[in-house]
Amino acid sequence: MEKYLYKDKTLFYYDERYRDILKAILDRNMKVLKILKENRRSYIAVVDVNGEKYIIKESRNEYRIFQRKLMSLFKKGEFVVTLENIHKMIYEEGMLEYAEPFGAVLERKNGMISYNLLLMEYVGEEIFPDNFQNMMKTIQKIHKKGYYHGDFNPSNFILNSSGKIRVIDTQGKKMGFGNYRAHYDLITMQMDNYPEMIYPYKKNIFYYVALGMKKFKRNKIVSAIKAFKNRMRDRRYND
Repeated sequence: MEKYLYKDKTLFYYDERYRDILKAILDRNMKVLKILKENRRSYIAVVDVNGEKYIIKESRNEYRIFQRKLMSLFKKGEFVVTLENIHKMIYEEGMLEYAEPFGAVLERKNGMISYNLLLMEYVGEEIFPDNFQNMMKTIQKIHKKGYYHGDFNPSNFILNSSGKIRVIDTQGKKMGFGNYRAHYDLITMQMDNYPEMIYPYKKNIFYYVALGMKKFKRNKIVSAIKAFKNRMRDRRYND
């Protein structure tokens, strides 16, 4: 992976042409075609640069939330990790289902992340139809390689212009010890979208830990505390 310093920001990329695309975006030499999401936590848009469509994404939580900002002293940044991981999955593992990240931008102040941006392949905006069997095949293929999604739901599966499924919104991280993360992926889909799922994995200790964690997070009191913390954080951010 290459690095390039531009206007106090570090550009990360594997192909030099995307260095120039990143520079154009930072210089605002682009046309915003559609804003897909914009709030205090993130910004996602379809942009046109030199006649080509791309997705750009800012994760504002990494420098909006104090704890995460402080921890960024010791981390590469989530978009740099995403760029590395997904590039490896596509070009070394042959996982062509992933939408490809082309580059990342990172700025630090006093060692902490103060700005980040991810440049992504534009694969379309049509959410994959509720063909859960195909989604299940895709996620099991990812799990078999030793990786997990982190937010396994239909909105993160896009149908491209060729009619092929593409996976978005994941950092492509490895599971680590056990298959807790694989179970958490499937439990998330089952609870939120696919209650009739025939569970494909053996329900081991990691399954029950993942199930317990999911239920804990959905507890009304825990959810209320989290919502209150988010409101307070957003109020401080606005101030």
